Amino acid sequence: MTRSPTRAASILVALLLCILLYAPPAALTPFFTKGEPREALVVRNMLDEGDWLLPKRASANGWTIASKPPFFHWLGAGASAIAGQTTEWTVRLPSVVLCTMAVIAVGLVARDAFGPFGGLAAMLVLATSFEWLRAASTARVDGTLTALMTIGTLLFYRGMMIGGLGIGTAIAAYLALACAALTKGPVGVVLPALVLAAALTPQRRWRLVSRYRPGLGVLIVVAVVGGWYALAMGLGGDSFVRKQVLKENVFRFLGATQMKSGHSHPFYYYVPTLLAGLLPWTPFVLAAFAAAVRSAAARRDPRVAFPLVWFATVFVFYSLADAKRSVYLLALYPPAALVTAWWWSQRSPNQTAAGWLDGTPARLVVGVLCAIALVPLLSTLAAGFGLDPFSTLAPLLAPKDRANLPLVRSIVTGHFSLALLGTATMLGALLACARAMRRHDPGSLLVWYTVFGAALWTMVFTVVQPELAQRRTLAPFVHEAASMTGGKPLAFYRGSFDFGAMFYAPPGTRHWRPGRRIGTGPLYLLIWDTALADLPASERDKLTVLATSDGTDPRGRQHLVLVRRED
Repeated sequence: MTRSPTRAASILVALLLCILLYAPPAALTPFFTKGEPREALVVRNMLDEGDWLLPKRASANGWTIASKPPFFHWLGAGASAIAGQTTEWTVRLPSVVLCTMAVIAVGLVARDAFGPFGGLAAMLVLATSFEWLRAASTARVDGTLTALMTIGTLLFYRGMMIGGLGIGTAIAAYLALACAALTKGPVGVVLPALVLAAALTPQRRWRLVSRYRPGLGVLIVVAVVGGWYALAMGLGGDSFVRKQVLKENVFRFLGATQMKSGHSHPFYYYVPTLLAGLLPWTPFVLAAFAAAVRSAAARRDPRVAFPLVWFATVFVFYSLADAKRSVYLLALYPPAALVTAWWWSQRSPNQTAAGWLDGTPARLVVGVLCAIALVPLLSTLAAGFGLDPFSTLAPLLAPKDRANLPLVRSIVTGHFSLALLGTATMLGALLACARAMRRHDPGSLLVWYTVFGAALWTMVFTVVQPELAQRRTLAPFVHEAASMTGGKPLAFYRGSFDFGAMFYAPPGTRHWRPGRRIGTGPLYLLIWDTALADLPASERDKLTVLATSDGTDPRGRQHLVLVRRED
């Protein structure tokens, strides 16, 4: 790269990269976990039952109020209505589109702050970070929440640099945050507000508060978010308050024992989680933050100080919470990309400060990555010649990873051409990175390292993940079970409910417990194999096993069984 990329070229590159990485796994991967089909059931119920104001979903006890506000589900329902049915793709589409928009928005703001090279770097780093990519291709609310918070906070960031928000920009910022709050609760507004307050304090810029038009912001948030909560409380009563207000917001943060909120982890949980989630950019992000923190000039520069404060505020906020999940840290990735963009812009083709490429740490990172990439390439080649390199690797792996070797072996042999192309591309890109370092060419290093990341995640999310999902999903079994009932409805045996199975089950599927009648004639029930084995002999003798699933529950521990019970 000897010339600065144009705005249009940067946007096109980022758009194509996001489509390449996010769309295939979103379209090819059937539901095989708990969270995605749970949200998809909310979307389908919106369309089938018209529960738009107070969304509901199927549960182990029938129907229950959804755990999250409805904005993500509104988007999914809109996509499903256009498509004519609710599918994995239509429910994941909001995540794909909004995360892509956030990538481009971060890049455009970084371009204004750090120049064309910095803008491109911000887009590439954010688009290809592991945790961001995973959220962008799944049917969960977190990607939509973070994208909306990112857009609102980016407008605050621009306001810091230009001295406030115009009326149009303020409306856009506060509407984005209001929609974020309608996606996952008050955190969508509270966290960006904390970031802004924390950014204004060390810069002693409190005089700018009025220029952010807080009165307009309060009006928009109260009208949009407060209006929905008021309507939902009227419809849902105490059940809504306990579930969405207390459990999902208060007790999940405080870790109170009155309501089980889950995901409790120690305070240091996010350190290794963040390092893993930033892959493959972790070394460069760490170098960027180290440079920014050491530089007094950078800390005084609002262009750098704001994303530093943004990052620190989000990290401290979620570290103080009792409930911790890796996806909660998504709001850290945009400021991390901005700081990395600043750092990389100092080493752009138009700068002379590229001596860091000669440093031992930089060479060590690329050397280690080349060695790591060489292992799967050689293993793939060996498998293609009929050898079994995985048995050689088995003693070096943990028991859990060793148990996955048969799956890896079958994927490599079943998709040999793709595996060979992917691993060869990874190694070739890393060798090109080494060449760029020798030539003191940070632009080429950025591009080739992005190629390495794109090849890596294409292998993981477009080849391995769909294959794993096909082996774990209950979709084929449920479809087969529905065809074996002779038109009679399916029912879940007590304690055997599964969100994925429910999503793929035909309309009219319900819950059953001993003593309840469902029509006349035999009952067709779905029950976990472990639950079937634990039934009393008197009850088990009444059940005839018709089929057992190849797929499993989300943890891979149980298989679903179709049984017939003569009523």
